[in-house]
Amino acid sequence: MEQILIIDGTNDTAAQNLLEESGFAVTVLRNITQAAEWLQRNKCSLIISETNFQDHTGFFLVRFLRKKLGDLRTPFIFLSSKRSTKYKVHGLKNGANDYITKPFVHEEFLARVTVQLRTGALLQRSQKKIDDNGQKGLSPALELKEPYSFGPFTINYQQVKLEKNGKAVNLTLQEFKILCYLIEKSNQAVKKEELLDNLWQYDAAVGLRTVYTHLSWLRDKLRTDEKPGGYIKTVRQIGYMFVPEGIDE
Repeated sequence: MEQILIIDGTNDTAAQNLLEESGFAVTVLRNITQAAEWLQRNKCSLIISETNFQDHTGFFLVRFLRKKLGDLRTPFIFLSSKRSTKYKVHGLKNGANDYITKPFVHEEFLARVTVQLRTGALLQRSQKKIDDNGQKGLSPALELKEPYSFGPFTINYQQVKLEKNGKAVNLTLQEFKILCYLIEKSNQAVKKEELLDNLWQYDAAVGLRTVYTHLSWLRDKLRTDEKPGGYIKTVRQIGYMFVPEGIDE
């Protein structure tokens, strides 16, 4: 049974009741502090949160999940009475997968929940398939390379590790491989199809959307205060480029 976490400080139980009636296991927490503590000890298939609380905002929670815990796969939906476009855009920019306003149509709500659960499961299966196919190590040529530094980051090929100012950055193996590949072709535009072909062996079940998703996660982890644009540039209608000196905007 799929576990869904709801964070809502109001007495509105409409979402909880509907999900439980649909056969989901639901955990309900009343504030962001409780949710942050719960997420450090537990896993779930989906998170649904209001935007405003007395202790923190839901925006804080999604940033905490994505950046502090390094969880980029668990789908996150805002379910809020705040209907302003700026709230929706802010939520999505901070890492949410969807934003649903109250009151909601039951059928639409369940459909959007199902879409996010399916997407989360697909990402998990894709990563497992990569591991099961024996793609756990790097190529021998990469494993022999000396560490490479850019900005505050150092990539250690032998240890399969990226550090920022001496502290480990939480990268998945596939994110690490993407970074290695782009570094090898520094200042060159790399086609999306090339990444898919070389790092996923052009698995049609994965598709280019998986490339977009992994690149998005990786780029977020490479952003710094000094280089808010990170170190991977989008080359329009082509793909991506690693820029060693970083991107200012």
